[in-house]
Amino acid sequence: MDYKTPGVFVEELQLIPPSVASVATAIPAFIGHTAVTADAKGATLVNVPIRITSILEYTTVFGGGYSPASYSIRTDAQFNITRITPVNGRRYHLFDAMQHYFDNGGGPCYIVTVGNYTADIILGTATTGLLGGLKALEKVDEPTLLVSPDSVSLHLPDGTPDYVNGGNFHQAVIEQCARLQDRFGILDLLGGGLALNHADNPVLKFRTGVGNQELKYAAGYYPWLQTSYLKDISFSQLNIVDNADAAVPDATIDTMTGNPVLDALVTDLRARILEENRVFGKIAAPVLNRGNFNPMSAHLTGLRADVVNAGNAAQARTNFNALITFVRSLALSLRDLEDDAGNSPAMIHVIAGLKANTALRTQIINLISFEKNQHVRSSVAAARTEINVDGDYVLLDTQDWVAGAAISTIGPNGTNFDGGSVQATAINAANATMLQTAFEAISGAYVAILQDAIFRTDQAQQQLFLKHPFFKAVYERVRVEMSLLPPSGAVAGIYAATDRSRGVWKAPANVSLRSVVTPAYKLTDQEQSTLNVHETGKSINAIRAFTGKGILVWGARTLAGNDNEWRYINVRRFFNYVEESTKKASEPFVFEGNDANTWVRIRAMIENFLTLQWRQGALAGATTKQAFYVKVGLNETMTAQDILEGRLIVEIGMAAVRPAEFIILRFSHKMQES
Repeated sequence: MDYKTPGVFVEELQLIPPSVASVATAIPAFIGHTAVTADAKGATLVNVPIRITSILEYTTVFGGGYSPASYSIRTDAQFNITRITPVNGRRYHLFDAMQHYFDNGGGPCYIVTVGNYTADIILGTATTGLLGGLKALEKVDEPTLLVSPDSVSLHLPDGTPDYVNGGNFHQAVIEQCARLQDRFGILDLLGGGLALNHADNPVLKFRTGVGNQELKYAAGYYPWLQTSYLKDISFSQLNIVDNADAAVPDATIDTMTGNPVLDALVTDLRARILEENRVFGKIAAPVLNRGNFNPMSAHLTGLRADVVNAGNAAQARTNFNALITFVRSLALSLRDLEDDAGNSPAMIHVIAGLKANTALRTQIINLISFEKNQHVRSSVAAARTEINVDGDYVLLDTQDWVAGAAISTIGPNGTNFDGGSVQATAINAANATMLQTAFEAISGAYVAILQDAIFRTDQAQQQLFLKHPFFKAVYERVRVEMSLLPPSGAVAGIYAATDRSRGVWKAPANVSLRSVVTPAYKLTDQEQSTLNVHETGKSINAIRAFTGKGILVWGARTLAGNDNEWRYINVRRFFNYVEESTKKASEPFVFEGNDANTWVRIRAMIENFLTLQWRQGALAGATTKQAFYVKVGLNETMTAQDILEGRLIVEIGMAAVRPAEFIILRFSHKMQES
């Protein structure tokens, strides 16, 4: 400060060094396929990292999980099941892995969708496929873990696992972690649901594919897990084929057991499904199914919005006609279903009850009267007459559904819906209370028939899956197959929970997994030894079932199992944490004077931070001098030439706590002394 004016001046001296703010340690980024790949405005979400904090937020943005349209059940001549696969061979694991992540203690994370459930899972390039999603994460600083449960679904044209591209993806994950030095890869094994001694040898292929570069930045886990996330399976999804993949005829399936009672379970269910589909089929547009029929009002609301948003008079008439046709088809379906041959006694009973409902009759008559209104007719077509309306409802003429009245004797409603233009008139008619009231009553009757048909289908299906020996086995096998998940989602949750409760320096192992029924393959001690310690050094962490303890993560090694410095996951991740925290805290010193004042402040800042870590148990040593050192200064870490070239070099050494992987209790006899 230049002192020229007499007075009192205040100067503030900075004596306390700045502090190091801890960075987050367990923010996973998940790469995979999602149900939704565009936001509410239609903008693509593909290769756009999105931060979420709960499974509810995930479903809001990305939709739900994947359920195959059908399954191929391969059987031999004796109807023994030899293979179960989704018909298109696809499995998308991301949604279930996210559930597993949050169930096991996960918190904030990033999602990178690379496609929807119609797109194949591919390795891709820097802009497509899994590699495209991985590339998109380079520009996001917060993630500290990389996870891609969908990578296990990389496959060859014949549907078998693509171990080569799986290895290429794993190498790409490790390369990014090593280059950025702020993240760690959790890798799943392709074929991880297979036994350790399976002919495919997924463990060997994983070790071969992962390469030998920077293995300290990732860890692998085996086997996959049978979870409690069971999929709903329906009879209609099951395609029974022989060993040549030719469809087994229905007649053969229907007489499979030779027991009339058991075989009748199949034929009864087929009849129930046909009846249910017949009810759905009465409405041509919009196409209804189990997933969208309830609430029915949503379809009316959508059709009404189409009328409002029409761009011209012709479009308004087209859209209003679609709305009226939908409501009319609901009314006509009641009589149409009554006329059908082969209705079950239960459906006959439901229809008879509805036909006797006087309130429903009144609303059907009101609908016909509404359609005969001159403004409603003109909103459908300029030349539409009452005779045209009579023709549309001829199926109900003199029927009990209209109290025995002739359709031609039902007069038009006299409400004035005129809005001065075709579209305005159509909008007024579409919003009419009379139409809404009639729709609610008529759609309610249709839904009552439909729900009864669905209920009886479900009951018949339940009996089939419960009592028929073949279909019971199919049902259980399919649900088990579809509940298999690669473990990376759950393991990422364990990392997050351990970091939160203990610290990043605690090994994420000897922790039980939630929402797991059993590992896909149960390892013995001897089998795990070949995973944990291997001549290649590529350790694979086991997930094991222990009696009385549960399903535990029973390994804490990186893939660099022979590296004494980087053998353990918690050591690698703790160094990542300290490196990133001190790096960010040191940025304010860039372009400061490279002199003793700056060196002292940096050293004090880092020493204070490491002292806190030591007190929390992250560093080993009775004193701070034993736990760590921080060196900076001329002729200590820098030469005069370094200073001339603008380098400020700080050396940090840490005695990171390592896990007690092998606890050895040594016993011996002691001689008697008295």
